[in-house]
Amino acid sequence: MSRFVIVLLTLTVLLETSYAGAEAAEVRKWQGYLIDRQCADAVREDLDPKVFIQHHTKDCALMPNCRAKGYTLYSKHKWLNLDKRGGEIAVKVLKGSKRKSGFYVEVTGTLKDKILQTQSIKEIDEPKSVKSGDQA
Repeated sequence: MSRFVIVLLTLTVLLETSYAGAEAAEVRKWQGYLIDRQCADAVREDLDPKVFIQHHTKDCALMPNCRAKGYTLYSKHKWLNLDKRGGEIAVKVLKGSKRKSGFYVEVTGTLKDKILQTQSIKEIDEPKSVKSGDQA
């Protein structure tokens, strides 16, 4: 019986360690277009929403209704919603931007339950491949 208990405890520890490792989210960087969720919802099902997103304006993204709904990142044909902190950072980035539309950014954080737990957002230049339609 004691041998069985030792084996059972060993298996339990191994499973818990494996599970904890799988749950630990890795800090990564994502690049893509920053857009408010309200406007993103309007084009989410489009075959190519990038044209709209590239011309989406700062004024629209900062409107009270758009700000209230939060922000998302359109990256490699996927929509990644930002957490509340990400939304707050997004507002600062948008307000500080000299651009009027097409907000290409790099987001650092972890992806958990399809939400980007945001550490930072910085505006960057669009890679040439993105401008020509190969990415984002």
